[in-house]
Amino acid sequence: MTAPSSVRPTAGSEADSRPPIAMIAMDLDGTILEAGEMIRPEVIAALGELAARGVRCVTATGRRADFQRDLFARYGMDMASTGIIQALIGDEREIFLGTGDRYEPHASWNDALRARWVDLFPIAWGLMEEARNEAAARGWEVSFLQPPDVAYERGLPTLVCEDASQGSSLCLWVQEQIDQRDLPLATNRNIRLVQAFDAQAGKGPALAEMARVLGIPNEQVLAIGDSSNDYTMLDPRFNHGFRTATPANAEEELKQMVRAGHGYVASAEAGLGTVETIGALTFIDSRR
Repeated sequence: MTAPSSVRPTAGSEADSRPPIAMIAMDLDGTILEAGEMIRPEVIAALGELAARGVRCVTATGRRADFQRDLFARYGMDMASTGIIQALIGDEREIFLGTGDRYEPHASWNDALRARWVDLFPIAWGLMEEARNEAAARGWEVSFLQPPDVAYERGLPTLVCEDASQGSSLCLWVQEQIDQRDLPLATNRNIRLVQAFDAQAGKGPALAEMARVLGIPNEQVLAIGDSSNDYTMLDPRFNHGFRTATPANAEEELKQMVRAGHGYVASAEAGLGTVETIGALTFIDSRR
């Protein structure tokens, strides 16, 4: 692939020896969404240029689809305006594809998830109740983020720990229970939040399904995230084959995971780190 004369790839870029990136999937909070639910103009410009070149820009987040629709409409990035963001993954599991001026549910995938969740939710909720009791036995103040009806609807029973250290330890305990009992569940951590969910869901499987529907090989998908709940799309051990990146504000264990998969670790944080990644891996000059 030849870079246009007006752009310069960052030193060490592998873009000239690998298939071109056809889709970029981004987490929101800490990746392109800054404090105060703000998206930097540099991010909008870089994604707009990608979209103009035919690269699909999509999200992979735990934020709800309705929140994303409102956010991107506010910034003029939704399908009804510029169409920069062409598909959504919400609640770390459900897929919404850009069609015309809106985002339509990928019904076969979303309906199958919800059908499985009917049986899995009581197991997941019970496990998280056990985890809360385990935390109490350790002298920790841990509570549920949402009541059962909301957790059921979103597919993410979530415990809130006092800090990231407790969250990490409790997440390991939950994983041990899943492994010992051979439960069809998975767990992850988002700083001090610990979640349990359908093992067939998560950002990685949802992104792989989105790529399949859109006809994009996984090796041409770039996934960017900053927290442990992004691990299913960033960890090379899941064998999705995505190219991966993370901004400088990511947790150290996530940076190590990305490096292990020969991914890109930006020197800038959050949105500017995403812009840096785009400049490094897609031949768009982030310094313009």
